[in-house]
Amino acid sequence: MLVPMSVIVVGKDTQLRMETRAHLAATGRVHVIAESADYQRATELIGHLRPQGAVIIVNGEEDAALELVRRIGREHPQMAIVCTGKECASETIVRAYRAGAHEFLMQPPDPQELREVLERLEALLGEGHVSRTGRVVVVYSGRGGSGTTTIAVNVAAALARHTRQETVLVDLNLQYGCLPVFFGVEPTYSLTDVAHNESRLDIQLLRSFLTKVSDGFFYLAAPLKPEEADDIFPAHLELALGLLRTQFAHILLDTSHVLDPMTIAALDHADLILLVTLGDLASLYTTKRALETFRRMGYEAEKVRLIVNRHVKNKEVPVEKIEDVLGQKVAFALAEDARAALEAINMGRPIVLSEAKSPLVRQFVELAKLVAPVDVASASRGETGRGFLSALFGGGKR
Repeated sequence: MLVPMSVIVVGKDTQLRMETRAHLAATGRVHVIAESADYQRATELIGHLRPQGAVIIVNGEEDAALELVRRIGREHPQMAIVCTGKECASETIVRAYRAGAHEFLMQPPDPQELREVLERLEALLGEGHVSRTGRVVVVYSGRGGSGTTTIAVNVAAALARHTRQETVLVDLNLQYGCLPVFFGVEPTYSLTDVAHNESRLDIQLLRSFLTKVSDGFFYLAAPLKPEEADDIFPAHLELALGLLRTQFAHILLDTSHVLDPMTIAALDHADLILLVTLGDLASLYTTKRALETFRRMGYEAEKVRLIVNRHVKNKEVPVEKIEDVLGQKVAFALAEDARAALEAINMGRPIVLSEAKSPLVRQFVELAKLVAPVDVASASRGETGRGFLSALFGGGKR
C-alpha cells in the first residue's frame, strides 16, 4: 500500500482550509502536514518540512496566492501544486495554470475528480511519493487522573520494541510534564529548544533535542521550567510534527486535559485519537462531552477510539452500558493494576518493558496492535513468521 502524499494547505479562508483538509483526508491518500493563512509563513514551512505537494486556495487574495504558486515553482520545482477555490471564474483557472499549478480543483470537489487528480499527482511525483510519512497518535482525556500518560508511555514503548521502527513520544503537558519519571532518563533539551530554534530547525537539529530511551525509542520533553510553556505555540508543534513524520514511523502525543490551542492543534493533526475514560460517572460525563466536541470539530468517527482504563469487571459499569451512555463502541478496556503501574514509575521503566506479571503487559501490546497500521504489524513478523505477541515475549522459533 502506498504511503500517503505529504502536503501543505495554504489559504486566507479558514473555512475553506478546513473543508479542503477534510476532503483530502477522506481519500486516505494524503497527509496534510501543515496549513497556513500566511503566504510568507507557508514558504518557510515548505522550506522546513519539504512536503511533496501544496494545495493553494485562491479565494481571498488571488494575486498573492498565484504569486505563491510561482514562487513554489521556482524554489521547489519537484513539488506538485494544486490550486483550488469556490466559484472561480475561468480566467482565474487559466491564471493558475499559467502561474505553474499542475491541477485546479473547484470546491467542493467531486470525489471521482479528486481521486483522478491525486492519481495524476502520484504519477507526476513518481516513486518518490512512497517515502515515509509517520503516523500521529494522540492520547487524550478530558479528565485528569485517567492514566493517559501511562497509556502513552507503554503503547509507545511497545511499538518501538516490537515493530523495530523508530518511535517518538512528545510531552504536551507543557508546564508539568513528567515523562522523565516514567523513563528514568533526564532530558537535556525540550520543546523550548524547538521554539527557540524555529527559524533554523531541520530534522537533524530536532533529533538532537530528543532524549533517547532505548534503541529506536525517543521522547521530546516538555519545557524544563514551567514558565517556558509560554514560549510554545501551535506553530512550533506543527513544525516539529512535519519533521518527525519524515523519519519516525510512530509519533505519539501525550496532551493536557484542557482543550487549549496546543491540544486542539495536536488533535487536528492526529491520524488517530485514543480517548481515555474511566468507568465512573464523572469520567463518563466528561468523555461524552469530549465526543460531542470532536463531532462538532468535524472529526470522522474512525479517527477516535474509546479506551476504558482501570476497568474492573463485575465492580464497575459494564462495557456495554458505557457504550450505550457514550454512543460509541469501546475499542479496548485496560485492567486495573495500580501496584504494577506504581512500581513501574518508581523503577523508571515502562510496564511493557518490565518483568512484571501484570496483565497490563500483554494488554498494552494488544493496544499497540490496535494503534499500528496493518502493514506495520504484519511487517514486524519478519522472516521467521513470528507474530506480534511472540516477537515481544520470545515465543516461536529462533
